[in-house]
Amino acid sequence: MNRYLYLIIGLVFLLASSFVGCKNPLYIYEDGKVLIGGDGEPIILIDNPDAVDPTYAELAAFIWQDTTDNNDYLEHPRIGYVCADFAEDVHNNAEAAGIRAASVSVDFEGSEEGHAMNAFDTIDRGLVYIDCTGQSSSDKLNFHLEKTEEGFEFVSDNPESWDAVAYVKIGREYGLVPLGRANALYYNFYEEYTQKWQAYQQVLADFNDNVARFNQEIQGQTYYEGSSELARLEAWQADLEEMKELLDGLSEELGDVWFEPKGIVKDVQVHWGPE
Repeated sequence: MNRYLYLIIGLVFLLASSFVGCKNPLYIYEDGKVLIGGDGEPIILIDNPDAVDPTYAELAAFIWQDTTDNNDYLEHPRIGYVCADFAEDVHNNAEAAGIRAASVSVDFEGSEEGHAMNAFDTIDRGLVYIDCTGQSSSDKLNFHLEKTEEGFEFVSDNPESWDAVAYVKIGREYGLVPLGRANALYYNFYEEYTQKWQAYQQVLADFNDNVARFNQEIQGQTYYEGSSELARLEAWQADLEEMKELLDGLSEELGDVWFEPKGIVKDVQVHWGPE
C-alpha cells in the first residue's frame, strides 16, 4: 500500500512540474511567475507585427490622445485595476496604433511592492519611459469653490492629464515629470525639476501668507492720498504682484501636478511583448 502511494505522489509531482515548465506565450513571466493585474488575471501584451518605433513627437501625440490615464486606480481582488493594468492597456493601444511598445516592471529597495509602466524606443531620442498610471476615484475629488457671475460653482483641481515621463536609474529615486513639461530625458533634468518645484512651493506659501496679512491689515481701514502708510501698502502690493508674476511663470514651466516619488529603483525589467 505504501509503495502505491509513493508512486501516485511521484506522478502528481511530475505532472505539476510539467505544467510549470510549459509557459503560455501570451503571458509575461518574471522569476518564473506570471505577471498579473489588479483583478488577479494574467497581463497579456498584444503585439502588432507591423508596429514600428516612433519619433518622440509621435509618441507624445499618441500618449496625449490615449485616455488610459483617466481610468480609476482600484485595488480589489476581483475587479482591481492597478499600475500593471494601466501599462497593459497603454501597450496594447500603442501597438494597435502601429507604435512598438514595451511593458516595464520596476522593483524598489526595501519594498515588496513594485510598479509597472511603459517604454518606447524612439528613433530620435532613444528609450523613453512613460507612466500613465491614474489615480483612484477618491483621490480625484479635488475641488474648490469659485465665484462666477451667476453665483458660485465647484471647479476641479485635478490636472489635465496624469501622463508623465518616468526617469529611471538604478540606485536613484523613481521620478516623474508631467509629459508636457518633460523638456529633457536625462536624469539630472528630473532633479532640476524637483528643485524648482520645491522652490515654487516655498514661494507659493510665502505669497499666500503675505496676501493673508495684507488683506487683514487693510480690512476696514481708510488711507489718505500722499500718506506714508498708503505708500507703504502700495509698495507691499507691488511686491505681491511681482511675486505673483514669478509664480505664474513657475506654474507654466512646472505644470499643475506633482508626483510623489515611489522609492529607490532596485531593478528594471523591460518586456517587449510575449516571450
